[in-house]
Amino acid sequence: MTLLHNINRALQRRRNSTWHAMGYDTSVRLTTAADADAVALLTQTVFHNNTNVNVINSLRQACNNCISLVAEQHGKIVGHILFAPATLEQSGNTPLMALATMAVSNVLQHHGIGSALVRAGLELCRQQSITAVVVLGPASYYSRFGFVPAVNFNIHSPVQALGNTFMLLPLVEAALQGKGGKVLYLDAFTAL
Repeated sequence: MTLLHNINRALQRRRNSTWHAMGYDTSVRLTTAADADAVALLTQTVFHNNTNVNVINSLRQACNNCISLVAEQHGKIVGHILFAPATLEQSGNTPLMALATMAVSNVLQHHGIGSALVRAGLELCRQQSITAVVVLGPASYYSRFGFVPAVNFNIHSPVQALGNTFMLLPLVEAALQGKGGKVLYLDAFTAL
């Protein structure tokens, strides 16, 4: 079975879960090819540039096992999240995902849409037996999902950004024992 098939099955099983029934007629689903323009417009509007749009497009072209989800409200895409594969430099057989980019409509931020996208993506990562998810972002936001500084696991980012912390959420904690080093991102990340 392919990753996409497994994700579709997982979403079908979880149709009535909290991340599919957030209220305000909002639902989370897998991104389709037909969503590309709406995701690009949303991302460009939220970030005020095309950098993240280019990263999303590059990641989709570079790999077929990204997890890409959208939040839809009244038939309109109001949020998007993308997780992309990553590895540990010294332990290439440790399956990681990197939360690559997330955007929520500026007028709908602080309504739980971003949280629903993160939770849905993390659930799909768990179902795919991903060892851990990494993110470079504000600790004040990502700690609510269980992310902790990656340095606690002797895992480091190849890049740093002011005001952000490199964080990790262990999904299979025992699998990280005795491992560490630098996370290697797909080349598409270099634009961020």
